[in-house]
Amino acid sequence: MDHFSVSLVRYTDPDRRSLAHAAAVYLGKPDTDNRKRPINIIKKGDTLAIFRGESARFEFRTSKVVYDHLVTYTTLNMRACGGLRANEATVFIPPAEDDDPVYRELGEAHLKAYRNLVHGIDPQTEDPMQKKRLQAARTIAPMSVQLHYLLDFNLTSLIEAVFPQRIWSPGAQMDTRQVVEAMFKLVREQDEELWDTIYDYYGPEAHAWKRMRMKLKREQPELYENLMREYGAMRSMWD
Repeated sequence: MDHFSVSLVRYTDPDRRSLAHAAAVYLGKPDTDNRKRPINIIKKGDTLAIFRGESARFEFRTSKVVYDHLVTYTTLNMRACGGLRANEATVFIPPAEDDDPVYRELGEAHLKAYRNLVHGIDPQTEDPMQKKRLQAARTIAPMSVQLHYLLDFNLTSLIEAVFPQRIWSPGAQMDTRQVVEAMFKLVREQDEELWDTIYDYYGPEAHAWKRMRMKLKREQPELYENLMREYGAMRSMWD
């Protein structure tokens, strides 16, 4: 069994008509059905305010570790998670970046002790005992148990925060990276042209160019100035 599952349960603007309308109003244009305009806004580096009005809702079954990473984004629109206060944990998920069986052995042992408390079995003697309440017993549950939850993100948050921080720049934990990669694949299936453009302008290559710019400016200032004169001219969104 896979250690996670992600599904897209709602994507508000797969044909980009709502974004086209918002982009036309924003720029004072009469053709509200121009679906290329939202993409041009991205290419010009303009504000992503119109994308904040559209959202993607995902349903997850992942470890609590991944859940904790995803809910750090305070710009998410909605969260629905039963958690461990009212729902019993039943699945331990070992770390994705290390397949040493010791993690599963220890995790399963802690999970068993937790579940014994919930079901009225003494974890040490296996004798019958008073059942413990879920909200108290969860304190000894392993951290990496499976949670089932929904998260709803507006597209601006996905573009500017979730995808750059979890898959397009180095440092994300492997299991979180795998989950967010699945999220990107799902939204891309809804609108390949839009999300391919977003990948080009906000993805790993864009992050590499930012680092390269600072390195060139510091170590090869003459080359940096020549490149800026030749290729760095900016055009207004209104041109």
